[in-house]
Amino acid sequence: MGFFGFSLWLTLALALELKQVTVASRSDGEFTCSEGLCVAQVSDLVDDCKDSNDKRNCSAYTTCDFEEGFCNFIQNLNTVSEWTRTNEAAGLNRDRTNESGYFLTLLPVKGATTSATLSSLVFLPSKSCQIYFYYYFRGAHGNLQVLIQHGAQMTEIWKLSAHQQTETWLQIGFELTSDNSFQVAIRGELSTDSESSEFLAIDDLFFSPGCVTLVKGVVQPPPACPPSWFTCDDGKCIEAKKVCDFTPHCTHGEDEASCPSRCDFETGPCGWYEVTLGDGFDWVRGFSADVPADYYSHPLLADHTTNTTEGHFMVILKNSSSLHPKALLMGPWFQQTASGCTLTFWHYNSGISVGAASMYLRFEGDQNQPVIWTTLYDQGRRWNQVTVQLGRITQPFQIGLAKISLGVFDGISALDDISFDNCSLPPAATECPSDTHFHCVHTRACVQRLQLCDLLDDCGDGSDEEGCSPELQCDFEKGLCNWEQEQSGEDVFDWALISGPTPTLNTGPLRDHTLGTSNGHYLYIESSLPQEFKDTAVLLSQVFQPTYQPDKDPSSPQKKCVFRFHYHMFGLQVFSLAVHLRTTATGLGEMIWEKCGHQGNLWYRETLYLQSAKPFQILIVGTVGDDFNGDIAIDDLSFLDCEPYDGKLPSEIIPAVTTPAPTVLPHSCSEGEFVCGIYRECVPLSQVCDFKHDCSDGSDETNCVNERCDFEDGNTCGWKMITYALILNHAFHWAANQGKSIHNGEENHRPAIDHTLNSSEGWYMYADSSNGAYGQSTDLQTPIISATGPLCALIFWYHMSGFTVGSLQVLLRHRNISNLVWYQTGNQGNKWKQGVVFLGLQNNFQVIFRAKRGISYMGDVVIDDISFHNCSPPLPSNQPCSSEQYACANGHCIPQDNLCDFINHCGDNSDENPYICKGFSGRCNFEFDLCSWRQCQEDDFDWLIKAGSTPTVGTGPSNDHTLRDPSGHYLYLESSFPQAISDTARIIGPLLSSRSSSCKMRFFVHMSGDGIGTLSVFIKFDGHLDLLLELTGDQGNYWQMREIPLSHHRDFQVVFEGKVGRSEKGDICLDDITFSPGCLLGPEVSVESTSAPPPGFCPPGYIVCEKEGCYTSEQICDFTENCPDGTDERNCGTSCSFENGRCGWKSSLADNFDWALGTGSVQSIRPPYDHTLMSENGHFLYLEATPVGLKGDKAHIRSSVWKESSAICKLSFWYYISHKASGTIRLLIKTENDLTEVWNKTGHQGNEWNHVEVPLRKLRNFEVIFEGIRSRDVSGGAALDDLEFIDCAPRAGKPISCPAVTDFICQSGHCIESHLVCDNKPDCADQSDEMNCGHIYDLPGACDFNMEEVEWEERCQLFQDADDDFDWRISQRTETPGAGPQTDHSAEGAGSFLYIHSAPQREGDIAKVTTRNRFPASIGVCHVRFWYFMHGSDKMGTLKVYTAGPSGTPLLMWAATGNHGNQWKYANVILSNTAPFRVTFQAEVGGDMWTDIALDDISYTSECVVAGPVTPQPLTCAVDQFQCTHSFQCISESWWCDGEPDCMDHSDEEHCPTVVPGTLPPQGDCPPGHYQCSNNLCIPSILRCDGVLDCPNGEDEHLCPLLKCELEELVCESSPGCIPLLKRCDGFANCLPFHSDESSCYECPANFCLGRGLCVAEKHGPRCRCQPGWTGNRCHVKEKPSLTTSPPTTEGIQLDSVYAGIAIGLLLLLAGVAVCVLAFCRKKCHTKKHDPMDYGVMNDPGFERRAELPSADGRRTSCPGVNSKINFIPGLSISVYPWKQENEDWNWKDTRMSFSNPLYNYSLDVNGADRKSSEA
Repeated sequence: MGFFGFSLWLTLALALELKQVTVASRSDGEFTCSEGLCVAQVSDLVDDCKDSNDKRNCSAYTTCDFEEGFCNFIQNLNTVSEWTRTNEAAGLNRDRTNESGYFLTLLPVKGATTSATLSSLVFLPSKSCQIYFYYYFRGAHGNLQVLIQHGAQMTEIWKLSAHQQTETWLQIGFELTSDNSFQVAIRGELSTDSESSEFLAIDDLFFSPGCVTLVKGVVQPPPACPPSWFTCDDGKCIEAKKVCDFTPHCTHGEDEASCPSRCDFETGPCGWYEVTLGDGFDWVRGFSADVPADYYSHPLLADHTTNTTEGHFMVILKNSSSLHPKALLMGPWFQQTASGCTLTFWHYNSGISVGAASMYLRFEGDQNQPVIWTTLYDQGRRWNQVTVQLGRITQPFQIGLAKISLGVFDGISALDDISFDNCSLPPAATECPSDTHFHCVHTRACVQRLQLCDLLDDCGDGSDEEGCSPELQCDFEKGLCNWEQEQSGEDVFDWALISGPTPTLNTGPLRDHTLGTSNGHYLYIESSLPQEFKDTAVLLSQVFQPTYQPDKDPSSPQKKCVFRFHYHMFGLQVFSLAVHLRTTATGLGEMIWEKCGHQGNLWYRETLYLQSAKPFQILIVGTVGDDFNGDIAIDDLSFLDCEPYDGKLPSEIIPAVTTPAPTVLPHSCSEGEFVCGIYRECVPLSQVCDFKHDCSDGSDETNCVNERCDFEDGNTCGWKMITYALILNHAFHWAANQGKSIHNGEENHRPAIDHTLNSSEGWYMYADSSNGAYGQSTDLQTPIISATGPLCALIFWYHMSGFTVGSLQVLLRHRNISNLVWYQTGNQGNKWKQGVVFLGLQNNFQVIFRAKRGISYMGDVVIDDISFHNCSPPLPSNQPCSSEQYACANGHCIPQDNLCDFINHCGDNSDENPYICKGFSGRCNFEFDLCSWRQCQEDDFDWLIKAGSTPTVGTGPSNDHTLRDPSGHYLYLESSFPQAISDTARIIGPLLSSRSSSCKMRFFVHMSGDGIGTLSVFIKFDGHLDLLLELTGDQGNYWQMREIPLSHHRDFQVVFEGKVGRSEKGDICLDDITFSPGCLLGPEVSVESTSAPPPGFCPPGYIVCEKEGCYTSEQICDFTENCPDGTDERNCGTSCSFENGRCGWKSSLADNFDWALGTGSVQSIRPPYDHTLMSENGHFLYLEATPVGLKGDKAHIRSSVWKESSAICKLSFWYYISHKASGTIRLLIKTENDLTEVWNKTGHQGNEWNHVEVPLRKLRNFEVIFEGIRSRDVSGGAALDDLEFIDCAPRAGKPISCPAVTDFICQSGHCIESHLVCDNKPDCADQSDEMNCGHIYDLPGACDFNMEEVEWEERCQLFQDADDDFDWRISQRTETPGAGPQTDHSAEGAGSFLYIHSAPQREGDIAKVTTRNRFPASIGVCHVRFWYFMHGSDKMGTLKVYTAGPSGTPLLMWAATGNHGNQWKYANVILSNTAPFRVTFQAEVGGDMWTDIALDDISYTSECVVAGPVTPQPLTCAVDQFQCTHSFQCISESWWCDGEPDCMDHSDEEHCPTVVPGTLPPQGDCPPGHYQCSNNLCIPSILRCDGVLDCPNGEDEHLCPLLKCELEELVCESSPGCIPLLKRCDGFANCLPFHSDESSCYECPANFCLGRGLCVAEKHGPRCRCQPGWTGNRCHVKEKPSLTTSPPTTEGIQLDSVYAGIAIGLLLLLAGVAVCVLAFCRKKCHTKKHDPMDYGVMNDPGFERRAELPSADGRRTSCPGVNSKINFIPGLSISVYPWKQENEDWNWKDTRMSFSNPLYNYSLDVNGADRKSSEA
């Protein structure tokens, strides 16, 4: 609604409300008049009878009507309150006579009993004294008494209680009898429960002639004043027009008592009253307790005066359900005001439906009621100060405050501390200073000469405005006077003449300055469209004569020309108003005055002294702001002592400007190098701008950004300013400046002092919002920085103050891609704040400070003291790393404390490798989930995972800490609704062991915003919480690292608690939580059930199915239902129609929105029906649309981790994406180390369900993830249904493939990972992985400890560390009963084990055993397997496994603590180190003697020796064969894409093109029936598109359709289609354009049958009779095997080598048997025998592979033997993939590999191969 509409509506509303309120009067007794009317029994001081006969007995009575004071009555000063003389009260504005006379009132004081006593003079004893008076009682609490007082004794003679009250004037009378002198007292009392609208009133007291005073005539009434005059208490008479004129004329100010110029409502309403009292919506005087308590938990409202809940104010109370509530508060009548009068008050207007309020002027007898102030709706929970300009008012007026709420009123509206300032006219004076003042003619006041002829009545009689020259004044009531609009130059539009308010709300004045009404006129600039930012309107004055002559004596008197004007600059986007003086006809000339920005809703006066030696002209320039709330107004322009000039101003002459030519600097170094100044050194360009001086003179950093910059003297230190505006003159841009340059109006927009020097002389960079438009941006950027170090951080200080300040961003740009890394927006207060951006390792990038302009000029973005901290790249060290450092893979050394903290300190990420960080338990970067952290249940809400910035502007980070880009996730506490102040959210970490030592937790926290609450870190144990750290309030807008040491004598957990602060700008964020290696996970708590086992009880290690049956944990999520009811697969994310739920598919915690389960809907964005039931009631998953959803938001659902899939596994599903149900769907496969997209679809796919099948193939330990992406803001709807896994269960028997090439294939046909082979734990169902494993103990450090005490260190190649506390020992049983094992780990239990004996040791003593030889450096491939025993006391110690490189720095790989039960436990640990390493087993003694720890059966995988995965030689197919993608098969290339799957994995029929790619060569030189090749060779066109390449480059097949035609049919490219035999050579060309069906009809083309058959020319053209094994029109297709025969398992592989290998193996077997028999006969065989399979190892795959027979040098100590349990031929050496490898020999010094594999067609080199020694 526009302002005019609002004003009209308000006027109509007020007209309805300003009705006169009358108060009924009735009598208590009766008097019968001559005409029969009933009037008061005795004199009531008015002629109620028309014949005036009621006054016949009244003349002798003593009366008091309170019209001129209190008569002779006396107030009792000892009472709390007093009677107040007034002519109005709440709802009562007439005295007893129904006229606007005076009466006495008693008003309540909240919270206290109010009483007042009015006493008469002392009367003589009397028997006939009568008293009569009128009373009025409004309210339900209190009483009124009449008492007779004899000295100090009071006697009650009459009392009126509240329950008798009637809201009308009533009369009461008494006859008084007393033998002693007495006084009459009237006492009123109101209780503490009285409402503010309650009161008592009395009027018209009179005493009969029998009431004689003690000294009659002592107190005589004062002489009467003339009618309508005011009588002061001292008898002084005052004219009525001087009463309530803001000037006290009575000695004690009685004439102003009923209309005070200031009122705080503490003692009364000061004459302010509610007009429509009693309608249920009223202004009343009250205090905090009167405010409704149920207003949305609003705090108790303190008044503005005392700022306490006991202070008083006027407030609206509502107790009516009216839909049109009205409240009208009126002030007392005032006579007039002075020209500078202002009204100031404090207003409170808060609530969700509090409505509008308006203040207006009411003139006596005038229906025009100009609005002087308005407020709309909720203004916040605070008192707001308002100043209203009243100006000169020459007639009686009232102030009215109307509260209007068109609907349900819900809120608080209150008024307090009203003050009229500068409202009294100047006092009269006998004389005035003649040179500076004017003596007013009638009022005799003195006013300054500068106030003469300024269009304002300053004297009060108008004499200061008499005799003025009209041509020097203009109030715009009759036009522009002598002013005119500029038509050229800087002027873009014109000033507009208007009366009343401007068209736009919240800007411009409501009325003019001259008249102060809506009828008065003024000029203004309209800032709305079509005006644009910085458009100007120029108003020109007439030309004036010079004010002085330059050649005159300076001491001679000069003219004083003065310009006065009034201006109004109200609005958030007000820009500037300026006054210029020019002496030429064009241009703006010299600016002599300027005011910028919002100045408040007031008219201001400005006086300018003008000086010019030439004729001059005044220009008033108004400039538009950058939005529509920017109207500027002027009024009452006047000149004093200025003389008009009769003539025109001369034109302006502009001199020419010459631009100097630029200087070109030479360049010398070769390409790719940088020249180093005077020393002529050249360095690589990659070393330029890296914060490191590589040139001797440092010139490589000269043209770069400085490491530190304080911008002093305007130096930008290499930072470049970029602006994107098309017009640069007024563009928003960065600039260097000082605080001392701030002009008027800019004080709160940018800092007055810089950060460096804390001085106005200091410099900074700022983006000036006085230029540009809303949203415009400007960049301050570095040159390209080539490299930074791992700890590089950007530190800067910023200042952002101002009501409409925009935003500041920090971005990193790599080439043309920019990422936001830091962000701040809005007013941050008038202070410098620090910003920190962690950069880390970066290469070839730029740093950008981007400032964006706000909605107006009020607020600049300022930065200072930018520094790049620790940004120089580290130099490689020539020294080895120390024991306190970690050796990076690239040779750098970093502190060990920097390991695994989610920061790339090494530069190659080797310090953050997940295998290196295995020993850091509980670390989490929240990229996918909460890791091992869990939400607490006893808090109020949950922590959330977030990517990018938090939803609330002004709080939270721009990015996470880990990745430092918008895709990274972090944990955050959302402080916005519905959270309330002090609500808490908690997460709890993993259970940590009390055995943890040197344990510390490191995390990154971000707490930025003016409403930040508290972050607390607790340690929790046994249900108790101990506070470790507490952070409260804003900690800075950057990620900060915190480190806390952790320890406790009990197992414990860490708890993070976030508490919501005072506002929504209070998001608390966490990221990258890590625990040091000293923090050990606590033992798993196993809960033993004491209840009876359920039906179908399963043995230990098994899980009970829901209905019947058992299954193991290994059988969960393996695509096989081991339970009849599918319990083991139920929650895995299985095949699903979604009719009965999600089937185990889980949503991600890290998403902004979710896949939702829903049904069809025609109205909403999701599909109208599902796919399963094709019904509106069917279910599916769809992307939900959320109110704050943004384009690019992602939602994920994932399956559980599937253990393994088959090679032909497929995922089938249906999807729905349309214009309405929008989004992108991606299918992702996540494995341990990879995330791969396998399918995606986006955009409109039709209003239907679409089907897709995606092959998953052979995978292990993988998750299936569906990702949905919003394609538009606040959108969604894309859906999924009927997910089905097809043929995914791994098949038994010989597999066609395994998930990994290093897998071991069990004899049963299943695949297991190679590191599970020979680990003394059968993983194959047939235990074939543990057959022939004696060789595993030949590796250094591997040992079963079945040997003598003195032998184990040497034979196992282990040594006891010298720096530990005691040694390991071996034994066959424990020495301490109740602790340690009774037998070793072997099945027979007859062997020995390694253990520590804790009984004689102290708690914390350490024993270490370490491998003697180093293993080659490797990451993630080497496994150590062992069995450990930790049973005994609950104070059990710890067992740890370390790797240690050459520096000796230990890297924790694995740890166990606590009691693990009376059993041997298995461990399989991945060992990693970036350098050759040893392996250390460390045991720590626990808290008592029952803490023995034992080890047994330690073994290592072959990868530990070769430092990489042991992989076989891959399959290689022939040139004319196709290699199947996922299975070990080669098929004929002619079978590829022939419509029939020939590969076991069907990959030969996938991704088949529809046409052969290529282009046709030019045609036209060959005869008809022929095709022209690219070398101009002509071939018969029958050879076109026949699947055989006949042209030299095969172009005869280019662009041919790939069709499956029957034998003897031709492929035709024109249809496309197949031409049957009968249509060939029939005289009609069916196949265009080459007529291949009519080509070579009577002859055989050369080489037509490719030498694989006989060509015969028949009736329908040439035909081939193919040799056996070949088919096709040209014998070009290899014949497929018959369906009746078994398909080959290895198609296309020559098996000759296999048969040869078998034969060789048999020969070796016979030779071995013969040797053994011979050895047995000679008794040369040793007692320990090794299987011939025991001696193989995988070495560097680059070496030649071969088999090696046992050497004849005697080093072998065993004879080959035969194991009858083996189902394949002994002696045949094959690889670990697809079958187990056979090892012929092992020697630590001589290592080689054997790779005979029939699937690979690879023959062993039995003649030997090079050997390679590996130094231990």
